[in-house]
Amino acid sequence: MRLARLFAGTFASALLALLVILVTGGFIVRVGPLALTSHNWRGPAAVALLSLIGAVSVGRTVCLAAFAAIWSFVDTYATAIATVLAVVAGGVGVAFGTYAASSSDASGYVSEAALLGRGTLVSDEPLAREVMLPTGAWAFAPLGYRPGLVSGELVPTYPAGLPLLLAPARLVGGELATYVVVPMLGALAVLCTYALGARLHTRAAGVAAAALLATSPIFLFQIVQPMSDVAATAWWTMALVFALLPVPVAPIAAGAAAGIALLTRPNLLVLTALVLIAAVGWPPNRRAFTRSLMALAAGMIPALGTLLLVQGRLYGSPLVSGYGPGADLFAVANIGPNMWGYAARLGQGEAPALVLAAAASCVLVATRQGATTHAARRRHTFAFAAIGAALVVGSYLPYSVFREWSYLRFLLPAFPLVFVAIGALVSDAVLRMPTSVRGIAFLAALTVACSVNVERAEREQAFNMRRYESRYRLAGLYLDQALPTNAVIVSVQESGSARYYTRRPILRWDLLGTDLDDALAALRSAGRHPFFLVEDWETPELGTRFPTSSTARLDWRPRAEFGDDTRVRLFDPNDRGVDPTWTVDRVH
Repeated sequence: MRLARLFAGTFASALLALLVILVTGGFIVRVGPLALTSHNWRGPAAVALLSLIGAVSVGRTVCLAAFAAIWSFVDTYATAIATVLAVVAGGVGVAFGTYAASSSDASGYVSEAALLGRGTLVSDEPLAREVMLPTGAWAFAPLGYRPGLVSGELVPTYPAGLPLLLAPARLVGGELATYVVVPMLGALAVLCTYALGARLHTRAAGVAAAALLATSPIFLFQIVQPMSDVAATAWWTMALVFALLPVPVAPIAAGAAAGIALLTRPNLLVLTALVLIAAVGWPPNRRAFTRSLMALAAGMIPALGTLLLVQGRLYGSPLVSGYGPGADLFAVANIGPNMWGYAARLGQGEAPALVLAAAASCVLVATRQGATTHAARRRHTFAFAAIGAALVVGSYLPYSVFREWSYLRFLLPAFPLVFVAIGALVSDAVLRMPTSVRGIAFLAALTVACSVNVERAEREQAFNMRRYESRYRLAGLYLDQALPTNAVIVSVQESGSARYYTRRPILRWDLLGTDLDDALAALRSAGRHPFFLVEDWETPELGTRFPTSSTARLDWRPRAEFGDDTRVRLFDPNDRGVDPTWTVDRVH
């Protein structure tokens, strides 16, 4: 029997490796200095065939029992499998992380963590009081920031939940440690997804859900960046897991996790209703409802109180976020475009999970049986997941319309629930199959789906983000060393990272409210030296916005260039009309 199990295990491993190669074209697994590489399908195919022949040769009954043991193995070691998936997902985030305070979101969160490390959430900008512009301090607020309540004060736009986690990591491990927090939260999200599936349905459903989340293209795209989407997903999933535990302190723990989730992403307040449903159970009774509601509220109070205090201090009202009044962000007219947009992105990015769900449904319909315990649990799981997904999607349908695929990230907090529902379908469908093929079918289906997911994530540049985003860090570090202390960086896309890395004031040309040349003259009158930091795609926009300004054309040689796919150029307006005597620094 041991020999048969060895043959069956070898066959399963070779078959899965073969499927990965056929879908992705091959793989490289690195563990420190060691690397396992396979790009040829013939080797795994030969091993699989020989192992199958070996398993059959020991006898039909023993062979079938050996293959049946694969399903038992999955069920027995489900927690270990989910843990490996979680560690791998976190490892991907660390190995392919951007390690850059880039663009608006990443620079906003990282710089906010730096402020918290100094014991404040307010950044003072004296230049906003020295140089008076029609738009006031807005012109001096980099991406991710806005004017505060006091003249010259700049405050973060983004909620403090994620920066409150980044700040301690930064204090302990330096700036590098800041970028490890989101990968760790990603690993936590995968592990909690497994626990949610195991609690709602079965361990196999949890494994399937964890695998789908760990390889989801948008999840992999976000786990390499210091942004709040993965963090919010982890906290909401943890809150649901705690709420479902049958222990007295579970509702308080669920409330604490939900509170941190709200501090991270306040607009998903409606998800607390799902946490309450999980804690109360179904059908609810009045006593359980009251007890759970009070426990949840007790757990949420610290984080929710922090959120209200921060918003009151920074924005003037506990009920106003850094994004401004809700009426400016939400509109009924956005529902239609967002409905079609999110549906299209789900079809593009999560097709393997949707195909798995459809295939499993077909198997269940074709092998319809009477009511079973698993069928009842599946219906309960589906209802629970449907409520959660509806709450998340409903929160974002009226929100601003974004066309890029990456904004599927808004819906990430619903993914664990949806994947658990799909995992329940897949595990129940597998149970309708003969015992000897259950394990192979389950693992093969997940391997194909996850391989396609990883291939899609690679096409979306999830594993190339470090190189693409490196221009922000390169430009920032260069400018910190090269610019004089009286420099003012005129920028938009690079404004957040430039201010973070150089600690010099920036001027947003898109928020000037006056002529560009007049603004530059005002800076010079204040003893400042303006420099332009502009990405290549921004150059035409700058000229269009200020058609009468000769400076806006940026038609002289830059001082430095950064980046590959997107080029970033540094211009000194004093060089205009001067014969260039310098070589352009090209920093890669």
